[in-house]
Amino acid sequence: MFIVYYYSHQEKKNILKPIEQKLNKWLSPVKEDLPPLYLVGGAVRDHLLNREIKDVDIACVKPEETANRIGQYHDRSIVLFNKKRNAVCYRVIDRNHKDDFLDIVQLRNNSIFEDLQERDFTFNSIAVQINWKGQIEKFIDPLNGVEDLQNRLIRISSLHAFQSDPLRILRAFRFSAELDFCLEKKTKQLIMDQFSIISYSSIERIMAEFFKIFTTEHSARHIRHMDEIGLLEIIFPEIKKMKGCGQNDHHHLDVWDHSMMVLENCEQITSNLNHYFPESATQIQNALSINNRLVLMKMAALLHDIGKPDTRKMSENSYDITFHNHDRAGQEIICRLSKRIKMSKQDQIFLESMVDNHMHILFLSRPDVKEKTVLKWIRKLRDNFIPLVILEMADCKSTLGPASSKASIDHHLTWSKNMINNYFHEIKQKIEKESLIKGKDLIALGMPPGPRLGQILRTIREAQDIGTIQNYNQGLALAKKIIQNHGRLHS
Repeated sequence: MFIVYYYSHQEKKNILKPIEQKLNKWLSPVKEDLPPLYLVGGAVRDHLLNREIKDVDIACVKPEETANRIGQYHDRSIVLFNKKRNAVCYRVIDRNHKDDFLDIVQLRNNSIFEDLQERDFTFNSIAVQINWKGQIEKFIDPLNGVEDLQNRLIRISSLHAFQSDPLRILRAFRFSAELDFCLEKKTKQLIMDQFSIISYSSIERIMAEFFKIFTTEHSARHIRHMDEIGLLEIIFPEIKKMKGCGQNDHHHLDVWDHSMMVLENCEQITSNLNHYFPESATQIQNALSINNRLVLMKMAALLHDIGKPDTRKMSENSYDITFHNHDRAGQEIICRLSKRIKMSKQDQIFLESMVDNHMHILFLSRPDVKEKTVLKWIRKLRDNFIPLVILEMADCKSTLGPASSKASIDHHLTWSKNMINNYFHEIKQKIEKESLIKGKDLIALGMPPGPRLGQILRTIREAQDIGTIQNYNQGLALAKKIIQNHGRLHS
């Protein structure tokens, strides 16, 4: 049964007002006749949920011609691209405001009803017919998507929805994570029956959805659901070895369940930054929002011990289990994994660094470690130091075996909180200051270019960071002393 909702003048005035203003700007100047236009997809869904509307999709029978007609009345550019699988889109962009654009897409089978039935989920299968002024004429809801929105349900639009595009299986979990919706019973059963076809989707599309899941506050719950049906192993076959891999008395869970707990604790920390870091919560949030740090930190939490199965050894004398150099082994696995899933080079380097260095943070928190050693690592990592510390905090909170020391865990958590606060209120300013002494200063003192010059510069920089030298003259004096001592050693 097709459902069409008609609205009174006052209702039209109130509903979708922000979109109407946007559409009026684009459509009202157009003098030629346009085909019937329908607002479709996420814009309608997000409006009904009072969420921020990002993309505005207009479906019609002649998208290219319509885009050109609209565009000729504006200072615009028109870009053709495949916005979705097998769906051509013409984006009309305001040259003066690049964030202001319309996406004009092809109406499937030239019918709004058939178009909506071919979409993924019922709450994405709601359309709004608009007139030439961009005003709303009627809502079209053939699959009762509004009712599913009200009931917070994710329901597929047709029984062949997943076969038409297997990525929709992953999108179901993504929407569940983003909207905090439940999978409708039959939809969940179809996912359980068909999850293996996700392998037919390109890895780029899969990872785009996976990253979106990790941007949500409670992704661990949905990652668990994906894992329970076997979907996660299809995407990351490397995790199979982690399951059932027993650990020593410092842990109460196997490698995989421990890793899942680390992800949960990671999210618990990042969702409560004001509690853990009352002095630096805003700075931490800003740092994590840049360069995919938050997403990659969560991915590292899930995979930080991926090297343990290959390094697991049983001690002959004590029957203790060891995982020597599992961090380095994990980094090598992540290198191969990140290439397989076609990560950007920047993301790959970051993820490898998180896995490779996660144990080193424990070393830095030891009382006998010198300040210059800590500053050396922070200078190397800069803001990437923040997610690494949070990851290791989550790791410590998840280490709950009978041999684990509560005092040791509490010490590390306290050190981590203090170190991050100090980083933003003192250390960051120190390491970002310009070096007092540069290579040209050492060359002027007779030091030839080469590795030794670089070593001396690093030594002087360390002295600057810890406050041993505070001006150019002090730095120059230290440089002369180091060079003289170096000369005596080789005389």
